[in-house]
Amino acid sequence: MISVLFRIGLYVSSFFPLYALLLINNYKYFTSWKKVKDLFIFKSFLPSIFIYVLLVLVLLSIAALIIIIRVSLNEKHQFVGVVKTEDNLLNYVVTYLVPILSIDITKANSLLVNLGLFALLGFIYVKNSLVYLNPLFLFFKYNVFITENNEVLISNYDIYELKNLEGERIRTRVLSYKIYLVRKT
Repeated sequence: MISVLFRIGLYVSSFFPLYALLLINNYKYFTSWKKVKDLFIFKSFLPSIFIYVLLVLVLLSIAALIIIIRVSLNEKHQFVGVVKTEDNLLNYVVTYLVPILSIDITKANSLLVNLGLFALLGFIYVKNSLVYLNPLFLFFKYNVFITENNEVLISNYDIYELKNLEGERIRTRVLSYKIYLVRKT
């Protein structure tokens, strides 16, 4: 089972597309080398802090994904009744996309409110082991499936390949209670 620290890393990585959108939304800070330099020397304190934090979150996101893609599959399990999931991932992303994209990086109260929202979401995500709610899995050709025993499979197999493997013991990595990483070898 993965640690709380690793679940935090997966939570941070689940917002990776949002980080890119936030950078695009604040493109005015990147229109010249002088503006970029001003950010890095803290000429505008709040935007500088925001960009530094965003860069750290991007690096953590990349590290978490590299680990999840390279982690060894150390157990064997069998699964029955594999089906595609509903739109849980889309609901997760859309629900929090608009409030967080409304960040005004020049106002402390806007940053604090969004930091509070981000922290609250993180607490819920980590406490409930919602590691499968991560849109980056889709970018790396991983899908999320559910079994008839309510097990969650995060896999780069397609539904037909998993259906063919039903009942066989396949190599997995337990990510949390009833949440498994299943990867092609």
